[in-house]
Amino acid sequence: MTSSMAPPRPSTPSPSPAGRTGLRLSSSTYRRRPWQIGLGVALVVLCGAIGATVFQSSAKRVSVVIAARDLPAGTVLTPADLATGSLPANDNITAMSASGANVLIGSQLAVPTTHGQLMVRAMVSSKPPLTAGSQVVGVLLKGDQIPSVPIVVGDRVQVIAVSTPGQASSGSSTVGASLVDAATVLAVNPPPGNQTQYVANLSLEIPAASAPEVAGYAAADQIAITLTSGHAT
Repeated sequence: MTSSMAPPRPSTPSPSPAGRTGLRLSSSTYRRRPWQIGLGVALVVLCGAIGATVFQSSAKRVSVVIAARDLPAGTVLTPADLATGSLPANDNITAMSASGANVLIGSQLAVPTTHGQLMVRAMVSSKPPLTAGSQVVGVLLKGDQIPSVPIVVGDRVQVIAVSTPGQASSGSSTVGASLVDAATVLAVNPPPGNQTQYVANLSLEIPAASAPEVAGYAAADQIAITLTSGHAT
């Protein structure tokens, strides 16, 4: 009796541990090396530092000089004509720093300005316009020859002949007489460093006819000023 045997079935491959796709993931795929971790930390720190620097730069502001009101060309600047504002710090800022505002006092505007406009040195001239028939005389004054209240550019002052003890009058006017009833203060500066006995150095605009006499009294220390009402316009 002959027995027949069924042909063997092909064996079915067992499923791959990674699934039916047959792909095998290596456990080393997600392993990061120490230098990569260090680089990542360094980049985070660097980005934080850059961000902090940018924030501080944008937050820092500087004080600058601005026009306190609309001013026509030709204006001789006084403290009341100027104010201060602030701008973000920038290397390209050309406006004048608030600490340099005194440089503008007594200067003449070469161009008109509007309220709040940034002020720059190029907008002014150090030589204010003189009224026709007037001249500028410089006078050094001691403490007893000038009021104790501040004298500013644009003030009106009276110029008076005085006598220094032991000296005769340098002019024909009577001591105590007015040489100029209303002179305009064009500049107020400290005295030269080697002239410690003086407290102020003024430039006065006075009528040309009185200039020689006033200059003579000033040179002989026989001059004083008083502050009068009003302010030059």
